[in-house]
Amino acid sequence: MELRTERKLSQKALAEQLQLAGYEFSDLTVLRIEKGTRFVPDYEVVALAEFFHVSCEYLLGVQGKK
Repeated sequence: MELRTERKLSQKALAEQLQLAGYEFSDLTVLRIEKGTRFVPDYEVVALAEFFHVSCEYLLGVQGKK
């Protein structure tokens, strides 16, 4: 994930940061999302958008970064 690597976060570090923010993420969850082998429910899209300070539309590839 470009946003994760831009911030120099490992998959594990991202999962830990999301857990601290109250979301249920593991490094395996992050890996599967990045590989496209796991469905991402709307609440996880929102969690990732909030964490990275981007829009949900950006994460879904609908529009540019906001």
